[in-house]
Amino acid sequence: MAKATDTTRVGYKELKAELRRGENRALYVLYGEESFLIDKLISSIRGLILAPGAEPFDSVAFSGTTASRLSLDRLKSELMTPPFLSRSKLIVVRGSGYFSTAEKKSEAAAEPESDNPEPDAKAAKGRQQELIQLLEQIPDSACLVFVEDKVDRRQKALIQVIEKKGVLAEIGQEQPALLRRWVEAEARQRGFAIEALAAESLVDRCDNSMQVLWQEMNKIFLYLSYAGLTHIDRALVAQLSLPDLRGNIFDMTDAISRGQTSRALELLDLLLGQKEPVQLISFMLARHFRQLICAKDLGRSDALVRELKVMPFVANRLLQQAKQLSIERMEQIYGLCFETDLAVKTGQLPERIALEMLLVTAATAAKSA
Repeated sequence: MAKATDTTRVGYKELKAELRRGENRALYVLYGEESFLIDKLISSIRGLILAPGAEPFDSVAFSGTTASRLSLDRLKSELMTPPFLSRSKLIVVRGSGYFSTAEKKSEAAAEPESDNPEPDAKAAKGRQQELIQLLEQIPDSACLVFVEDKVDRRQKALIQVIEKKGVLAEIGQEQPALLRRWVEAEARQRGFAIEALAAESLVDRCDNSMQVLWQEMNKIFLYLSYAGLTHIDRALVAQLSLPDLRGNIFDMTDAISRGQTSRALELLDLLLGQKEPVQLISFMLARHFRQLICAKDLGRSDALVRELKVMPFVANRLLQQAKQLSIERMEQIYGLCFETDLAVKTGQLPERIALEMLLVTAATAAKSA
């Protein structure tokens, strides 16, 4: 059996191609935003190396609190135990925190300060060295997969041994155009037809997350099967899928740019009535003004699609809306978003009152301009 040994940085497509060729690595450290694709890779690894029916004997998984408390001795014991029926033993560890120094620092900051911090630093360094030695000793009879939220690539020695023994791969979100084609392909496989604008709207409503897209597509497909329908248009997506949060943020920005304070507050009430969290609305509004500044600067739809990873219809609307405000006014409102966030996080203002004040101040500033 040939095993992949290339140490260059790879992504989902390259790893999937290796597994299709029947090749697997002894070590995978996977991280990034797209948990859907990470789960797909693990499923492919499981199908490749485990014998049918042997999963209870030849695989073990640790996740959450269990993974964060996993001792290296226990992990070594699992690695050195040979498979019973399969060609390799599969060990999946989710959220160990071994590869993110930021998490360790935040944990340390929450604890009382020590009069002598040097032993803690030495202990952390010693633990990392133990992990490096363990990874160097992974036998050919094992396949170890770590799934992490973040990986600190400044840990040079650790990164080097990962790339020597296996692969470190960031699995980020796919481009919106690819996601739209994926949605269209899934619909075709089930005998349904989906309009291009409907597919784009669905991708945008799910904020480019394949995990959320998969859930929403299955919901729509079940409805179509029950209702005996075969066609998906934008109206059906609006009826069945998630609320169009970005669309409402566009409308809210239109109201702000025209100085229509009452309309902006009405849209806020609408979003809150749809159970959208205040924190999410604030984040989306700040991100929207950042994207408007980019639209003003780039000035081209294709550049926005490439740089911001948005659908073409979103890029076009950003360009149109960016014409309504000067760059100075957009930067001012973006600064207000930052100040509002700071006021909430420091306990100066409740979330909802802070957001309402932001809308009133921004609309007043735009009207005076």
